[in-house]
Amino acid sequence: MKLLITAIALAVPTAFYIGFIRSIDRYEKEPPAYLAYAFIWGAIPAIVAALILQIVFSIPVMLLLGEATLESEFVQAAFGAPITEELLKGMAVAIIYLTQRKEFDGWVDGIVYGAMAGFGFAYVENIFYLMGTSTWEEWGVLFLLRTIVFGGLHGFWTALTGIGFGLARYRHNPFIKVMLMTGGLLLAMAGHFIHNAAVTLVELTEGTSFLLALLNYGALLLVMGGLWLVAFWVDRARLRQYLQDEVPMVLSSKIYEAICDRRRWQMLKRLGLPKKQQRDLLQLSAELAQKKLQLQKMGDEGGNQREIDRLRQAIQAVHPPLGSG
Repeated sequence: MKLLITAIALAVPTAFYIGFIRSIDRYEKEPPAYLAYAFIWGAIPAIVAALILQIVFSIPVMLLLGEATLESEFVQAAFGAPITEELLKGMAVAIIYLTQRKEFDGWVDGIVYGAMAGFGFAYVENIFYLMGTSTWEEWGVLFLLRTIVFGGLHGFWTALTGIGFGLARYRHNPFIKVMLMTGGLLLAMAGHFIHNAAVTLVELTEGTSFLLALLNYGALLLVMGGLWLVAFWVDRARLRQYLQDEVPMVLSSKIYEAICDRRRWQMLKRLGLPKKQQRDLLQLSAELAQKKLQLQKMGDEGGNQREIDRLRQAIQAVHPPLGSG
């Protein structure tokens, strides 16, 4: 019964964090199958491998520093966990980047895939922690801390790894690609390190380190909020630039203006389009703009032009008669 209550209770904040991070990707939503893969990777393989690696890491640490000393706990929490967990969660981003390159469109996609892996990891990890409590009062306090106070951290940390991969997406220089990917991963580890180190030392510093952990969380929220706004302007600018020459052969001028300005999305409804048709039109148009960007920056990549032609045909199939829009 306790396990069932815990799993259901954790699903609520997890769904909230997933909804927030997906809202960053306003136009071209990522395929649900890839999002599920990233979440499951974080929830199962990353958790299992992290536990194994941390046990291996703890053996020489305890031999050198003792089994129950503050130094030993600090080294394991502040160094072992950030390194192993961010590497393993980041592997979900790397696998999608390497195997599904055409669906990995940039740093916004990196945020979404990285965060999904982090939220999957946090969901299962929190189950373990909450199941280890001895009273419901202890359960409630820990639930509040791990899901509300520090709830989104695992996802936000790995989103930094995803940003690195996303920024590398349109780089041709292999050295710069590696540096951007590594830089994102190191930032994720650094954020994780600051949090774990602060929480581990909280009892010795009379709350100062806990404040540091809160500041770390606040900084991450501020960064994600800022990126949420930046993504909005970048997406709109990309739509305007790459869909402009689709008027009037593929898109009417009114539909083009409605797609490029979210405040005018109601225009699609006034044209009598059902909600599904509106969503399809927005999704296909965003994919077309993204594919044209990929073609410009990376060349055909074995099919970009063919995909652009397919998307144009798909848009024309759901577009209202040009005379009406």
